[in-house]
Formats: sequence, structure tokens, C-alpha cells
Amino acid sequence: MFVTNYFKRILTHSKIGHKIGYGYVIVITIFILGIISGLTLGNYYEKKAYFRLQLANHKILLLSQLHNHILQIRSHPKTLLVVIDDSIWFEYETNKFSLNSQKTEHTLSELNNFLDKNNDRIDNQDLKDLIKKYDYYLDEYQRNITSLWKIITPISSNNNQLDSQDMVLELIKSQKIRNLEIQFEKLSEILSLIMNSAQNHQKNAEKEMMKANVLRTKIILSSFVISLIISTISAIYTGKMIAYPLEQLTYIAQGVIQESNFKLKAPITTQDEVGKLATSINQLIQWIDEHITELEEARHTLEKRVEQRTIELQQALKKLKALVNLDELTQIFNRRYFDEVLYREWQRGRREKSEISLIFCDVDYFKIYNETYGHLGGDSCLQKIAQKIRRQIKRPSDVVARYGGEEFVVLLPNTGLNGALTLAEMIRNAIETMKITHENSLVSDYVTISLGVACQIPQQQDEYQQLIEEADEALYQAKENGRNCVCYFDNSS
Repeated sequence: MFVTNYFKRILTHSKIGHKIGYGYVIVITIFILGIISGLTLGNYYEKKAYFRLQLANHKILLLSQLHNHILQIRSHPKTLLVVIDDSIWFEYETNKFSLNSQKTEHTLSELNNFLDKNNDRIDNQDLKDLIKKYDYYLDEYQRNITSLWKIITPISSNNNQLDSQDMVLELIKSQKIRNLEIQFEKLSEILSLIMNSAQNHQKNAEKEMMKANVLRTKIILSSFVISLIISTISAIYTGKMIAYPLEQLTYIAQGVIQESNFKLKAPITTQDEVGKLATSINQLIQWIDEHITELEEARHTLEKRVEQRTIELQQALKKLKALVNLDELTQIFNRRYFDEVLYREWQRGRREKSEISLIFCDVDYFKIYNETYGHLGGDSCLQKIAQKIRRQIKRPSDVVARYGGEEFVVLLPNTGLNGALTLAEMIRNAIETMKITHENSLVSDYVTISLGVACQIPQQQDEYQQLIEEADEALYQAKENGRNCVCYFDNSS
């Protein structure tokens, strides 16, 4: 009862501004508390889920690396059968085996460190046992391989190729190696199960992150709805207490606005806030009347400044448009700009009956390059290739763009098939002579590209997509022909 009377007394004696202020304070407080609590809880659960997701991702990466290295090591004896009579290749394969062994040991060491750091966060007993077994069987496997090297090394051996190959075959078929292969197969199955478990942890962490976002959204929306309800109630109450006394002042204000009659005066009948507001309106009308001339002069000045600013904004817009048309990584034109230029040049080619050629370029085995040198190395490789292709283009009308991923496109207006093929071969040779190392490429020891060329004289307005398809088909043919070559689309076929 006391609280109710006290509340009524506050509403009765408070000023209008205070009443409105109380309502706003309540609404804003609820809204802010809802946002803070929603963000806090959401961020808390999201951070936990994100941390678990990082652990799962790191674990999957290390397990994948271990799996790949083991496959490389196990394939070594079969590779020796091919290179047994060539000392250079034999040395290369033995060095490669040693390097893969070092990589495997490094990966196992990283897994041990990962498990030690996160011993209380992940279930790692199976993985620890797996690492110990891999350490043991890899040492045994390396000893057998090292013993074989000493016997069949081409430089020190007096045996012929067939004898050395027989030794390798005997080692592969020996009971020791067979037992080791069986153990490796068992370990691979366990490794696959652990990777599946890590992937499940990854999916669960992603789901928890989504749940955290949903929880945050629900709390914020709830606070918004509650604030909306309270603000509605406050608005209804404020309207009943304030709206009617203000109607007279509204009529005066409308007369001043509609008739531009600055001689009107609002009647002052009270000394409360409404009366003070009427006094303020009268003073405002007088102030407007005095400053209307100054505003007219200021308007003329402002129009001039706006015109000047408009010119500056147009210039800035041109610069921004140029940035929008560039690919962020390679700093050549992007696919969006290429589509615009192709459409424009196609229409011009229709009018002038001139040829248009298109060259599609694709980096050979770029996925393997990324896996070998990492994404940073892949990005650097794409940047070098893009700039090299751009430097082969001499005419201002020709366009080089990144079409997507490791694929580039060259648009050549007013260019026949022979000219396009000549330029494509120049580009292919330029990339090859850069000698960017690609040790795992199936084509060359260096980075190479495959190119597809197509040429048309535009006929129909919307058939430029066919030119793209023909160039893409030619690129596919270049890949089928062994890559690192140029093929063109034959219209007669």
C-alpha cells in the first residue's frame, strides 16, 4: 500500500519531462540489460564452442598429415623397383623417404605436444596408444629399409638390375615387412576411427556455436519485445496526460508553417511546462522571422558548396569503382568486370562483324601445390602467375581477369584464332620459364598451366555464353592431352 501511494505521488507531482524520462529509463534499461545478458551468454558459449572447434580442426589437420606421411613411407619399396638401376633417382627416392620419415616424426611430436597441452579437454588415450605404436613400428620399418639400401645401392652393388629388384621383392614379401604392413593397416583403421571421432567433435562444436547464436538472439529479441510493450504503455499514458494541452500549440505551429505567417502568437494561459513551451514557441517564431533572410543567403552559399562536393564525390566514386573491379589477391580484374566487358565487346563485335577470342588458363595440379606449400604459398604463386599473364598483354582493349580459384581468362577483341593461339603459347612459355618449383606436379618440376582458346564472330545478342563454353571445352581438352599445352575449339568438328 505504501509503495502504491508513493508511486502515485511521484506521477502526480513530477514534471512532464520527468515522467517521460522515467519511462525511457525503464525501457532503455531493460533493453540494454537484455542485450548485455544476451551478448554475454552468447559470447561465453560461443567461445567455448569455438575453442572446441579449433581443437578439433587442429587434431584433424595433424591426423591427416600423419596419414599422408605414412602412405608416402609405405610406398617407398615399390618405388625402388622402378629406380633401382638409376643412382640419381635411387638417391632421390632414399632422400625422399628420409624426408618423409622426418616429417612423420615431426607430426607425431606435434601430436604429443597437442595432447599434453589439451590433456584435460579431449579424450586422447586411444591417440596416445596409436602414437606409441607408430613410433615403434616406424623405427622397425626404417631399419629394414635402411638395411635394404646398403645391399642394393647402385653405386656399391655388383648385382645387376634384376638381382636388386629380386632383393626388393623379397623384402616386400618377407614376413617382417608383411607383419609390419598388417600392423600399419590396423593402425590406419584406428587412425580413421580417431579422425571420424574428431570430425564428429568438429560438427558438435559447430552445432554448439549455432545454438549460442540462437540463444543470444532469443534473449535480445525477448528484451526488445518487453521494452516495446513497456514503451507502448508509457506512450498511451503520456498521450492522455500531455497530448490535449498541446493541441492548441499545434494549431499555432501549423498556421505558421502553412501560411508562413510569423506574426502569429501562441496564447499563454498557464505557467506550467505547457506555458513555458508557448513562450518558447513565440520566441522561436520571432527568431525565425529575424533570421529568414540570413537563411536565404546561407542557402545560396550552401548550394554552391553542395555542387562542389558533388563533383568531388563523383571523382571518388570513379576511384571506388576501379577498386571494386579488381581481384583482391592478384590485383588484376575480377570476374564481375570480365562479364561486363565481355557483354560490351560482344555487342560491339555484332555491330562491326569483328572476331572475339577467349583464352582460359588453368594452373596445373594447383590443389597439390596448395597441399605441398600451404595456402600462403598458393596465394603467392597465383599472384606471380596473374602478373606474368598481365605483362604478356600489350593492347589496351585486351582484358586479363581472374575467373575463379586458379583459373584466369584473357579477352581479346578484334583478334582471330591464330593471334589468340600465338598469345596463348607466349603465356604458357612465360609461366614455364618462371620456374616456380612444384615438386609434386605430375607434369613438370615447375608450375605450368593449360590453356583453351576459342574464337567467334558474334551473331546473336546473348550467345556470348557459348564462347565461354567453347573456351572451357578447349581447356578441358588441353588437360586431357597431358596439360602444359594449348588447345583450341574447332568449330568444324
